[in-house]
Amino acid sequence: MTPTSKPSAPRAPWWRPRTLSRQLVGGVAVLVTVVTLGTGALSVYSLHTYMTTMSDAEVQHSLAAFEHSYDKLRTGPSGADGDPLTDFIGQAPGTLIAVMDGDSVVDSAMFSEGDTDPTPGPAVNSLQSTTWHTGHPQTVELNGLGKYRAASTEADDGRRLVSAVSMESANRVLAAKTVAVVLITLVAALFAGFGTVLLVRWTLRPLRRVAATAAKAAKMPLADDDHRITTRVRRADSDPDNEVGIVGETLNRLLSNVDSALAARAMSDRRMRRFLTDASHELRTPLAAIQGYAQLTRQESAALPPTTEYALARIESESRRMTALVGDMLLLSRLDERQGLEIQRVDLTRLVVDAVNDAIVSSPDHEWPTDLPDEPVWVMGDRARLHQVVSNLLSNARHHTPPGVTVTTALRMVSAESPTMVHVTVTDDGPGIDAKLLPELFERFVRGNRARADQPESTGLGLSIVASIVEAHGGTVSARSGGGSTEFTVKLPSAGEVA
Repeated sequence: MTPTSKPSAPRAPWWRPRTLSRQLVGGVAVLVTVVTLGTGALSVYSLHTYMTTMSDAEVQHSLAAFEHSYDKLRTGPSGADGDPLTDFIGQAPGTLIAVMDGDSVVDSAMFSEGDTDPTPGPAVNSLQSTTWHTGHPQTVELNGLGKYRAASTEADDGRRLVSAVSMESANRVLAAKTVAVVLITLVAALFAGFGTVLLVRWTLRPLRRVAATAAKAAKMPLADDDHRITTRVRRADSDPDNEVGIVGETLNRLLSNVDSALAARAMSDRRMRRFLTDASHELRTPLAAIQGYAQLTRQESAALPPTTEYALARIESESRRMTALVGDMLLLSRLDERQGLEIQRVDLTRLVVDAVNDAIVSSPDHEWPTDLPDEPVWVMGDRARLHQVVSNLLSNARHHTPPGVTVTTALRMVSAESPTMVHVTVTDDGPGIDAKLLPELFERFVRGNRARADQPESTGLGLSIVASIVEAHGGTVSARSGGGSTEFTVKLPSAGEVA
């Protein structure tokens, strides 16, 4: 029969997990990672805001103390150009103060633990290149010193007072916090992934058992009458109170319905075969009687009118045809029950030669070449039934092709198949078979040539008998037609070489 290609399912993108467990694990891990990163980012932002606020408060306090000290110095006896800024007090370590006249730094100082130093030249240059805004603190980058939070105000003498607090400590805290957030996120993602794997595997165990039950049922051979679907999802996995249980219960109902249908079909088939067997047995006796009485009456053909003699001849012919049909139906019934075979070692080479010689005698107007090996080819089977297989294929070619057609019979062993198979092919160069008939060609009462359906020789059981005999021998039969050629191929398990 013509094989049909199974449509392939669309493939998922490479980045998308295919299994449900991987999707759940990946989804939960991504969700935990995003939530942890979001929480960490919010924490870092909050800490940054807090540190900035504290630095602003500190720089405002420093600027106020600087402004107060500068005013006292300016109104003192030595004026604003008296004591240098390194002599100022009231500033915390890490603070920088400066007095600017326009864009130039007049004096500046840096405070540390127990010491005060002048501001380095590169930092002074940074102060002079900065655009200052009175009142509101701003972040400035001082060359050689790093980032500072600075604020400025104008003194009564027109000079600008600048106070800046180092951000080094705050930046270290923020960096440590960021590293901690990243590490916590990675650890949380790993633990979430590992925990989700365990949880998903534990949770999906019932679903896997349900899928295993469905797979086991799908692998069961259901073509024969004796096969039933007995596997079921266990009760613990068919609880209708959860989603997996609903699937399990639904699958059980489906399997039960299919099993009931199979049982009903098997019973119907057995009844039909029993009816055909009984009817065939009952028909053989009256058919034999009809044929016998017709032959007995024709013995007095000299005293019979021509029309009566013709009618009796037709009765004999139709009774013989009915007897053959009854025999074929009985044979099919026995084959369906795996009965009626006498298994022995059979030489297919000799069997094919005999069948082809019979065909040559029956139809000399066809060409009957053969392609056979010189040595015997052995199979285990019923010789009479296997002879019937080859004879039916040759007879099918003879009945459904016009005179002059070449029918070639070939026999070969194919050791590449496992187990080694014997191929018997019958090929003709006749008009071929309609492609619509090929899928049902080996069914019962199907004729390969509709135009010859009324011929007495055609019962529609020949190829179905071939299929049943070959199947009973553990083989297969197939047909193909096209391009001016029709080929039937029978494959049987080889019995090996001659002992």
